[in-house]
Amino acid sequence: MIEISIQLKLLIFSLIYGFLFSIILDILYPLIKKTNKIYQIIISFFLILIMAIIYFIAIDKIGYVIFHLYSILAIIIGFISYDIIINVIAKRLKK
Repeated sequence: MIEISIQLKLLIFSLIYGFLFSIILDILYPLIKKTNKIYQIIISFFLILIMAIIYFIAIDKIGYVIFHLYSILAIIIGFISYDIIINVIAKRLKK
């Protein structure tokens, strides 16, 4: 059984990582779209590979590479929450 403190650290880190992953994709998406299809696939593959490696290195430091389903859910929630926050901010700025 994994300690609750490690689970909490992993959950918070996964939420923040999903949020940061969404920011990085928003920044790099226009640059990736300007290239041809083959470069888009190659750049996307390496971007995801690098982000996954960074994530696994980080969770190794936090929780000894104990990867749970809620980690994936936390990343997805972090990713979605960024989009929601950006949409709310954009609507308020338009007013």
